[in-house]
Amino acid sequence: MRLYAATGDAVVRLEEGDGGGWRAQRSLEGSGAHCLAVDPREPDTVFAGLREGGVRRTEDGGRTWVDCGLPAAQVFSVAVSAADGAVYAGTEPSALYRSDDRGETWRELASLLELPSRPTWSFPPRPWTSHVRWIAPSLHDPALLLVRIELGGLMLPDDGGRTWLDHRPGAQARPPREGDAADREALSSGEAHGARFRLLPHPTLLSDPHLLRDDTLPRQRTLEIPPHELRELDL
Repeated sequence: MRLYAATGDAVVRLEEGDGGGWRAQRSLEGSGAHCLAVDPREPDTVFAGLREGGVRRTEDGGRTWVDCGLPAAQVFSVAVSAADGAVYAGTEPSALYRSDDRGETWRELASLLELPSRPTWSFPPRPWTSHVRWIAPSLHDPALLLVRIELGGLMLPDDGGRTWLDHRPGAQARPPREGDAADREALSSGEAHGARFRLLPHPTLLSDPHLLRDDTLPRQRTLEIPPHELRELDL
């Protein structure tokens, strides 16, 4: 088994040895890498988001990296669609970018910033700004993904990001309360389009592309809900 981890300062590749131990290889040290996504079709291809350096790509399992030329520096989330191979990057200030050529070129999905709720987006530690903290593409539908603004809500397009559905008025995601163990364990919780959501963390889901095909994983279940069937989940 192979896993990747973004430490906040580097990317670590972990491989399980024949004897059950693990070998660790560090790369991008000192880069500020704090998010990553593995290409489900190419397990040696990984995209890393840097706190101040855009997006980097490796095609050899982390041995070498190239700058993908994202036109924004502060990357808070990356994702690769298993449905069509599109690469997404979310930034601070809040913006969402898509690449259809493995990070060679990018286009901003600018309609996200046209949502009526945008003036209310605010990250409490830096209330003058916000960021795209999570991106969750559907495993099978290339036009469907969930995007979470921290702190602003859970947004949903059903046409690949050309237009977006805003959360309903008053249904804004709330930050975890101190002492609320369930919320501390949740990747995110909130409301969108009249439905409440909780996306549970599964660190290896983004690290091991083979797990993306496992129908038992809780996060996958949250991604497989068609827009017309959004409902409250209790995972």
